[in-house]
Amino acid sequence: MEYINDRLQKQTQWYEESATKNKAKFISYQSWIIILGAVIPVLISFETIFSSMKEWVGPVSAIISACISILAGLDKLHQPQPNWFNYRANEEMLKKEAWYYKYRAGPYKNLKGDDAEASRLLVERTESIISADIARTLNLDKSKNNGQELAGDTTTTDAKSDKAGSKNATGTATQ
Repeated sequence: MEYINDRLQKQTQWYEESATKNKAKFISYQSWIIILGAVIPVLISFETIFSSMKEWVGPVSAIISACISILAGLDKLHQPQPNWFNYRANEEMLKKEAWYYKYRAGPYKNLKGDDAEASRLLVERTESIISADIARTLNLDKSKNNGQELAGDTTTTDAKSDKAGSKNATGTATQ
């Protein structure tokens, strides 16, 4: 089926790559925050032992503290952990849907002889997963602009994402 190659597999791959990138970014930010945070007390304790360090420990500690603040701000701004979890969850949902379709399980089990109906159902369910993700993303963007928290709101519809003229996970504009 052309749809599986052109849409389902590409979307699954995009989600997998995006999840992996966001996981790496999150782990990197958090690792540097932990490492730099641990350096400050070590510097301060060495300052009491080595008097020659007194002149530069303060400025170096301030620079390290600023770096920690920047990293924490970037982590908050880019949201790599929630993105990582969301992309991985969507990837797994799409994989599960492909397996259900392939083996005519779950919602496809009563459609064993009706390939056209099973294909239609696959398209509908796959697009529903992708549309729900787009709608969640739009709601998160909207909440950032309004200062509101809508991260758990999954009650949006395809119509909302269609009205917004958004881009889907592969960057294709939707209207």
